Amino acid sequence: MMKTIRIGVLLILIPASGAGMEVGLFNPYVTTGPRISPETLVPTLRKWYLPQTLYYLYGWKGWEYTNYARDLYKRYVDIELEGRKYYDIYGNYITKGWAVYNWTQEHPMHFGSSIVKYRFLRDWFDRVVISSSSKGQYHTALTIGEAIRTTLTPLTFSKPLFDGLQWDFLSDKYAFTFLASRVDNPGILPSGGEPAPAKLSTFANLLGFRGVVQVGDFAKVGLTYVNVSLQNSLVPIDRSSLRGTLSGNLNAGNVRTLLVRLSDDSPEDGEGGALLFRERIFIDGVEHPEIVRNRLVEGGTRRRGLLEASGDNVVTLIYDIEHDFKAGVEDKITDFREIRKIEVALVLANDYRVEVSSNMQTNAAGEPVYLLVARAPGNVKDGSNQTLVQFQYGLPTANELGGVTLEVSDFKGFNFKGEYVVNSRFRRFPNRNFETNQALAWDRSQAFYATASQLIYPWFAYGEVFRIDPDYSTSMFIPDAGRIDFENERHYVYEFVDDNDDQDRYPDWNRRYTGVYVGEVPDREVFPGLDENNDLISDFNQNNNFLPDYEEPFLRYEVDSPEFLFGTDMNNNTVIDRFENDNEPDYPYRRGRRGYNIYTGVEIAPGSRVMLGHLREDEIASDRRSESTYGLLTLDKDFPRQGLSVRVMDFVRSVRDNIPDDLIQWVQPPFSSGMLQEFSDPLVAQNTLMNTFYLEVNWTKFLPFRNKFKYEVYHQRGSQAEEKRDKKFLGVINKADYKVPIGKSLSLWPRWKQIYKYEVPTEPWALKIEELSEIFSLLVTYRFSQQLSLESGVEYEVFNNLLKKPEPPPPGFVEDFRKLTLALQISNTSSYMGYKLTSNAGVRRTERRFGKEKETNTMAFVTVYVGME
Repeated sequence: MMKTIRIGVLLILIPASGAGMEVGLFNPYVTTGPRISPETLVPTLRKWYLPQTLYYLYGWKGWEYTNYARDLYKRYVDIELEGRKYYDIYGNYITKGWAVYNWTQEHPMHFGSSIVKYRFLRDWFDRVVISSSSKGQYHTALTIGEAIRTTLTPLTFSKPLFDGLQWDFLSDKYAFTFLASRVDNPGILPSGGEPAPAKLSTFANLLGFRGVVQVGDFAKVGLTYVNVSLQNSLVPIDRSSLRGTLSGNLNAGNVRTLLVRLSDDSPEDGEGGALLFRERIFIDGVEHPEIVRNRLVEGGTRRRGLLEASGDNVVTLIYDIEHDFKAGVEDKITDFREIRKIEVALVLANDYRVEVSSNMQTNAAGEPVYLLVARAPGNVKDGSNQTLVQFQYGLPTANELGGVTLEVSDFKGFNFKGEYVVNSRFRRFPNRNFETNQALAWDRSQAFYATASQLIYPWFAYGEVFRIDPDYSTSMFIPDAGRIDFENERHYVYEFVDDNDDQDRYPDWNRRYTGVYVGEVPDREVFPGLDENNDLISDFNQNNNFLPDYEEPFLRYEVDSPEFLFGTDMNNNTVIDRFENDNEPDYPYRRGRRGYNIYTGVEIAPGSRVMLGHLREDEIASDRRSESTYGLLTLDKDFPRQGLSVRVMDFVRSVRDNIPDDLIQWVQPPFSSGMLQEFSDPLVAQNTLMNTFYLEVNWTKFLPFRNKFKYEVYHQRGSQAEEKRDKKFLGVINKADYKVPIGKSLSLWPRWKQIYKYEVPTEPWALKIEELSEIFSLLVTYRFSQQLSLESGVEYEVFNNLLKKPEPPPPGFVEDFRKLTLALQISNTSSYMGYKLTSNAGVRRTERRFGKEKETNTMAFVTVYVGME
């Protein structure tokens, strides 16, 4: 029995002059096929010339003499002939126009999954079409596109570039969203000409939905489901499953060799790794000890006759299924090619990690790739956690997420938001002899979080609790041309929740994009929190050159180094939380963690608050923990009559944290416009009392004056005090400027900036820093007219290293210097062809002296900018 699923969108366009074609030729509202023509029911041998399209358009008769002396020849007009007529599955006439998108899935059939994206989707609609309807409170819309910003929930589905279809429904009480896509190949738009359908037999489909119901005036309850599964169009639809099916090259062989790898789940401690007591192999439910007896062992050490893998040592158990399998009395098969299921049972203890591979689970070079099966909770080293680890081997075929959400908004000052998700990952045993009824196995994990807040002015409280299992996954292996390289996540993994820390249009990591973004093209400029003006350029390098603004002459007066910023660092990795960038899905909490955080506070004045709280976070798969008790003070006060504003912030906490939170941060090395660089958590707060104090004063009444003061100390306690120094940072910035207009055309702007920095790194061998910079500058502007101006500037910097110069000077030590910068620029602004055109031309020369040595740099420039403002 053949069943077809068809999804299609047609562009409706009816040419105005084409209405006459509908008369007399056919019924435009239904398909009827050729009719019986009474005028042809004459017994003659002469060829019949029945009137066709050209007759009704131009009056042309194929049997008549053509003469254009009086009635001039009329060329064929394409618009009269463009487009075609379309009918639905019942034969009802739709329109005369063009197809835009067509997704058809037919079972059973070779290459039964077909997607066609016509060039009109790109040329006319910029890669997105929306079909919408509404009546009263009810609204619905179908969106099909290549770069749809789609989110269901933070733990299930969130992508800035979703390629597929999204159908939405909304009413006063109900909301519903349905998602669908063929994620391994959603179709490629042609560069020109007729499109070729992307037809596949082995493919991966995404199906998902979310429904939300308003309960009363304050609460919303939601249900979410997302599934990505491998499918085979050769299998009838009633024998397919959302748990996936192996087909094509993924099922083109037999398991000949099975490999199990045991390792230490916490190799950094070098002890207490995986300890193997016993192993068993079951084939189709029957134990086969001969396979275990003949297996090969690579790596590991023997401890009292037991295999152990500690530190970087690894034990690999190699089972030769092809040659060592011997059919027994209880077996119903006689050859390894008939095997439907293989199970492995291991008795393990300590901090084990179990991975598995086979000859069917390889990379592009045919080498085995190991996938995680099990890992020990915590970091037990005394053998007290001896347990049976039993698993069924298979290749991944589906990943499924199902969850519920609850949200309460402002119920007498109370707010709540929570989500609970169950993750099921399915796998099937590969055997080329079985297309259906393949042995199925699965693993389940969970994730949840809940946040609650209560406001009873001036008091407030907040709490959050969370857990995300280490094996919780929103990723799925997807094929390319029926194959999967299990080592190449960039090309063969589809993510439900993308890594997009800067919350822009582009995911931060390398994954396979299709349609508008062909090939692996990650976001190469990721700087969360450093683009407050939303121009997609780092606020520390607004002119996008090879020098950060806080080091560039003249610009550095307004821009301060990032180390003078204040913010919370709840994970204690020395990076302010809102600036962090990692390489993980954008879950609300880190995967593999559980914990809670609570605080309470009082607003002592408008804009000023005091908060006290406690945080605990555990790494589930190890014994690492982060625990802190903290207090946070924020004071913001304005004195308008005095032209004074004061801001005070203090963040004190007692911390024990040995969980590494590594990042990938945006930095700007010399001679670079910026790049991403790996950052390793220095773990400086394993037993530490920390305090960060910040003071900012702005005075504008007479002489504009600004001051920033930051003091940060990490006081090490216990054994940490023997290994590390107390980390300290003291920074002071003073600024003053006064703009003096002289007449209508001339202005002088003297400026002064002072920077003092004292820093003691926590590593005993690291270089201390104590330096003072005095920067004096003067800008002179002469305006010839509203459009033309001349601006000159001089900046003089005196840099003093307040530490005695060691011999020899270590790397990073900066000697005293004097730096002079001269600049001249002429600027003209005018209108040009409807745009605002600004042209700048000038020269800048910098001279820096280290004692008797001198460095110079000269730059001349001519630039032209065009804008709409």
